[in-house]
Amino acid sequence: MKSSSLAAAAVAVALLLSVCVNGFDDQVSATKPLVKTVKGKKLCDKGWECKGWSQYCCNLTITDFFQTYQFEELFSNRNAPVAHAVGFWDFQSFILAAALFEPLGFGTTGGKLMQMKELAAFLGHVGSKTSCGYGVATGGPLAWGLCYNREMSPMQSYCDDFYKYTYPCSPGAEYYGRGALPIYWNYNYGAAGEALKVDLLNHPEYIEQNATLAFQAAIWRWMTPIKKSQPSAHEAFVGTWKPTKNDTLSKRFPGFGTTMNVLYGDQVCGQGDIDAMNNIVSHYQYYLDLMGVGREEAGPHEVLTCAEQLSFNPTTQASS
Repeated sequence: MKSSSLAAAAVAVALLLSVCVNGFDDQVSATKPLVKTVKGKKLCDKGWECKGWSQYCCNLTITDFFQTYQFEELFSNRNAPVAHAVGFWDFQSFILAAALFEPLGFGTTGGKLMQMKELAAFLGHVGSKTSCGYGVATGGPLAWGLCYNREMSPMQSYCDDFYKYTYPCSPGAEYYGRGALPIYWNYNYGAAGEALKVDLLNHPEYIEQNATLAFQAAIWRWMTPIKKSQPSAHEAFVGTWKPTKNDTLSKRFPGFGTTMNVLYGDQVCGQGDIDAMNNIVSHYQYYLDLMGVGREEAGPHEVLTCAEQLSFNPTTQASS
């Protein structure tokens, strides 16, 4: 799909969403799914938010348990005068992006508790990676997620010629960090663009121009393994990934800790309780509290962190 087609589709869905965005509790929760059975398996279609005959669409959808006011609480300072992406991020853009992945299980796997925990986990990563909070910031250091939508002072263009035959760098393009889970390097823009059917290799700037696309790229990264033999962050969190003996010996278990291993590897994992890891964990726990789940549901230390985990892909180069 060309970017113009994506934009047109987003506008069409946005018009539909605008009708119910102020009344999610009353209208979206009452949506009755279309249901059919295929080979003994129940499949559902809930229209715009969870479309396409999926077992996951038979569960609650994200707007059944997460509304505008909660998004505002989690990202309360994103439009403060000192923020760097004022007016960019909003709840509608997130829901439009999530709707593409809900039929695949994003925020729709398991019961309501697991669904809320996954949302808090994903947004915890987002909040941590886009924060401009610090120790004495108004509201505390965890209240400043979605402060950025791009790397402010890139030191390089992030063009790796190793991928010149598969994801060649476009003349003049800069592949610095952009988005809700910032994307770096030409090969990551290329892969995300292929998946989302948007030409991000030639136009990486689209990510910082369209909040829905920025959220889509982040959710795509959450839902997609780095390597086929490894879990996605989603699979590692919801428990559909079954660790091998080597994973167990490497202290990799289903849970939040392994999502950090999938997304960042040895940048934050296997180094003990370092600040970079603890900051991500703290955002997750903070969001669990704000969403009414409670940080006690985050699990024990060995599940919550990756302090002692060996990296799936040991490297000194940024994996995101």
